[in-house]
Amino acid sequence: MAVKYSGANGLIYMSSTGTGTPTLAGGFRAFTIDNSREAVDTTEFGASNKTEIQGFPSSNGTFEGFWATDDTTMRDAANSPDGTNIAVYPSRNAMSRYFGGPAWIDYSLSTAVDQAVTIRGNWRSRGNMVNTL
Repeated sequence: MAVKYSGANGLIYMSSTGTGTPTLAGGFRAFTIDNSREAVDTTEFGASNKTEIQGFPSSNGTFEGFWATDDTTMRDAANSPDGTNIAVYPSRNAMSRYFGGPAWIDYSLSTAVDQAVTIRGNWRSRGNMVNTL
């Protein structure tokens, strides 16, 4: 039977430059991974329906958490001219299972009178990703 894990034990590692080693980044509460593949049209003249083959995966996703003045990793990564390196782990209890590699990061900060200050990042691959999930 497969082991199930709580999302409360997820981890995000990120470097502040594209040549740096990812380190544990603080303040995060969620991440997503979208590894969808593009569809390449192969429909021929006279076909009775559209046909496709799978193209490359387009790895991208999101990070979200709370702004912490003592951790500027995501801001530094977003401003890095050579990107970042990421590694995300669904659970600290299964460290052999992760997704990561070289990425580009965009981030935003949000605040409101009735909420904590939050950060959100969008990432997209800038090279080959490792997927042991």
